[in-house]
Amino acid sequence: MSQIILTGIGDVDDNVRLEKNPDLTIDAGDLLVAIEAAPVNPADFLLANGWYGVRPEIPSTLGSEGVGRVLEAGSVSDRELVGKRVVILPTYEQGTWSDRVVVPSRNVVVVPEDADALQLSMLAINPATAHILLNRYVDLKPGEWIGQNLGNSAVGQIVIALAKLAGVRTLSVVRREEAAEQLRALGADVVLVDGDDLGERIAEALGGTRLRLVLDGAGGTTPGALAGALEFGGTVVSYSSTTGESSPLPLGDLIYREITLRGFWLVNWIRNAPRAEIEKTYSELADLVARGVLTVPVEATYALDQYREAFAHARTPGRAGKVLFAPKTASA
Repeated sequence: MSQIILTGIGDVDDNVRLEKNPDLTIDAGDLLVAIEAAPVNPADFLLANGWYGVRPEIPSTLGSEGVGRVLEAGSVSDRELVGKRVVILPTYEQGTWSDRVVVPSRNVVVVPEDADALQLSMLAINPATAHILLNRYVDLKPGEWIGQNLGNSAVGQIVIALAKLAGVRTLSVVRREEAAEQLRALGADVVLVDGDDLGERIAEALGGTRLRLVLDGAGGTTPGALAGALEFGGTVVSYSSTTGESSPLPLGDLIYREITLRGFWLVNWIRNAPRAEIEKTYSELADLVARGVLTVPVEATYALDQYREAFAHARTPGRAGKVLFAPKTASA
């Protein structure tokens, strides 16, 4: 058995080790889970660098989400969970880059046996984020439009898929024509490449229709261009920033058109939402995965002892899919 351990705050290449035979003591409210697959996410690197909303205690296990099978249950945990396949919620109380991990029972949700393990391992963060972004802030109706940047990200692609199911139309902004072609092949309604006159091209593409919601995962200048096409009193939701910049909106839009800027972090939702809501959300999303409606491209899987190669691959610009740890099915 092995776990990837963070030994200090900083770049993961210099501050991790592979620990053999870690202590897996199960307390009364815990479960022991055998990990099937766990993705490498940007948030994992931010956490290691001390730049995330949660600061790890050193030494700390790493890995924010994953899927596995319950092997043992503590004395006050639900014994019926033993043998069940579960997704691990990204509370950052446990690390999923492990063969086996001890998890508080409140941090798992049972998922179907007939769904692909690699896809289920990516369920807890990006699909849940996309689902909540589409349902929490605006009561969207079929035929209405939303806008988003970072459209070719995992969240962006899932937003397109979920919106399509609901009959909601999407305008996505990306940075490269290759990414635009990828989204068009997935059935995106309108895809534009960021650049000069973006605001004018957005307005032209919409043909007089107004966006009801804008989802910002990049920061920088694109939220302002998208906000210019929002309806009066419309909402921009910022859920990440790949540029490291905030979401500046034009002062005129904020004041004269009463545009609202909101923030969203999935961890807060997991902490505060009723358990029934959490289970319902993940059950619905897991069903879509099982049916093949929600899929995210996987570029490679790695064994735990290949963590340096996995980290390098995950940080490669222009990747076409996700990088995962999957010890039994490593393909790179």
